[in-house]
Parts: sequence; C-alpha cells; structure tokens
Amino acid sequence: MIKTELKPVKKLYLLRHAKSSWEDPFLRDYDRPLNKRGRRQAKAMGKYFQEKGFDIDLILCSGALRTRQTLEILLEYYDYEEEIEFRDEIYAASVSALKNLILEANVNSLLVIGHNPELNMLADDLTGEFLTMPTCQLAVIDMKSGNLDIFIRPDDGRK
Repeated sequence: MIKTELKPVKKLYLLRHAKSSWEDPFLRDYDRPLNKRGRRQAKAMGKYFQEKGFDIDLILCSGALRTRQTLEILLEYYDYEEEIEFRDEIYAASVSALKNLILEANVNSLLVIGHNPELNMLADDLTGEFLTMPTCQLAVIDMKSGNLDIFIRPDDGRK
C-alpha cells in the first residue's frame, strides 16, 4: 500500500452560519432557515470575502439549511470557483471530529461553515484564546502559528 502524505491546512476560515429563524416551532433544528437579518449578515459577509480577496481552496459546509443558505448568499457576492462539499457530520460535530475533517481536507486554505458551540470551541482550542462567535462571525486562523489573523462580523446594516 502506498502511503499518501496529507498536506496540512495553512489557513483556516471558520464561519458560523448567519442568524436563523425560530418562527416555526415544529421545524427540526436542522431545517431552520435564515431570517431577514441572517440574509443581510450573509450578504455583508459575502461582500467582505470579495473585498478581502480570500483565496480558499475548499469549502466544507454543514448540511443544515441555515448553513447552506448562508453559503448560497455569500457566493452571490464572492467569486469562488473551487470545490464545495456539504457534510452532515459538521452539524453537532465534536471538536475532535472537526479537527479530523480539517486534517483530511488536504488543501492549503479551508473554509468551514458550521454551528456553535462547536466552531467556537474549535477556534478557542486552535488559538488558545477565549472567543465569542455570534451568528455570522468569521475567525481566520494561521494554522502554523495558531494566531487569529481575522475575527470579524461585518456590519449588516442593523441599527
């Protein structure tokens, strides 16, 4: 058997999904859509990604509706032509499971779109900082140094 060496991720982008709706109490959590504010947040994040010119090799997105909608709106404003994978295991994943997904990605730069508290705990673990990730918060981590390069939630026009 030939052993393939994995290429470690150098730049990790962690994005918590935008604000979701709680209007329908009968929906499963997995099926909750974005609300109006969430759509504004995702639009602002897409514009931010485009403005910054992020060079991302792969996007791993939870299969939950609100994460898929966050990505869909983000991509309306951010020119991205690389691979996208929807991964149900990101929903309610442990930190160790998320770390395994990152290790298996075999790319230089990776965007993971997921949920709290797992993304928040992962960011804390990788940077050694205590962070708070509200909806549509982006953490960009230099994986070699463990430094937090960017920690932002672009203005969605809410007053």
